[in-house]
Amino acid sequence: MIVGSNAGSETVARCLAALEPQRRGTEVLVCEPRPSPPELRRRYPWARFVERPGALVPELWSEGIEQSHGRLVALTIAPMVPASNWTEAIRAQHERFDAVAGAIEPGPGLRISDWAEYFCRYLRDMLPFDGHECAELPGDNSAYKRGLLERTRELYRDGFWEPVVNAKLAEEGVVLWHTPELIVQQGRSAGALAFARQRLVHGRAHGSQRGARFGTIRNLLGVLGAPAVPLLLTVRLLREAQAKRRHRLHVLLALPLVLLFNVAWAAGEARGHLDALRGP
Repeated sequence: MIVGSNAGSETVARCLAALEPQRRGTEVLVCEPRPSPPELRRRYPWARFVERPGALVPELWSEGIEQSHGRLVALTIAPMVPASNWTEAIRAQHERFDAVAGAIEPGPGLRISDWAEYFCRYLRDMLPFDGHECAELPGDNSAYKRGLLERTRELYRDGFWEPVVNAKLAEEGVVLWHTPELIVQQGRSAGALAFARQRLVHGRAHGSQRGARFGTIRNLLGVLGAPAVPLLLTVRLLREAQAKRRHRLHVLLALPLVLLFNVAWAAGEARGHLDALRGP
C-alpha cells in the first residue's frame, strides 16, 4: 500500500490512523518529497517512510511501487481517509479483477476550495454508481496486481501517471474495473493556490504526454484551442453533477474556483503541447 504524500503531518496522520486497524499483513509505504516530523514516524512505526525530494505524487507512487513487495499494489494520497474495510475490499475485488479503483467521497469539514478541488478531480468517482469497466480509473483509490505493473514499468519510470498506464493495460485487454465497494473520503487539502499550481504542472505533463504521440498540426490545435478548454470542462462537470443529484448547492458555490482551476489546467496543457512542438 503506497500513500503519496505532499501534505502536512496532521493530514498524513488521519490517513494512517484509518489504516492502522486494517493493516494486518499489509505493507504500508508513505512516500513524501520532504521528511515527516520524527514524532509522526514514532507514532506509526509500522509504516515505512520513503523520501524523494521535490517529487510530485506520480513520482512518489513510482518510487513506492519500486520499493514495495506485495502481490497487490494499492495507491492513494495522504488527504484520503480509507473506509474501515478498505484493505478487505481490495482483496475481495482482486479475486475477480486485476486492476480496480473505487469511489471517492467528500469528507466532513471541507472548505469551498476543497469542494472545488473535489469536483474538478473526483466528481465522476462520487457515489452512486454501479460497478463497470472504465479506462479512466482514479489513481487516488486504486489497486493493481504487481504483474501488471512489472510489465508496464517502462511507462512509469519517471512517474506513475495512471491514464498512461491504464491506456496501455486497456490496449492489452485487461479489465479495468471501477467499483463502488472500495471507498475513500477526501479530506482537506493544501488550499486553492496549491491546487492551482498542481493543475498547471499536471496539465503540462498531460499535454506533453499526449503531444509526444501527436503530429505538428494536432499539437498546434492543442495550443490554439486552449481558451475553449475551461468552458468545456466546466460544462461537462455541471452535467455530471446534475446526473449525480448530490451536493448541487456546493457545486454552485464552488463554481468560480472550479472555473479558475480549469483555466490553470488548460494553460498547463497548452504549455505541454507547445513543449511537444518545440521538440526535445
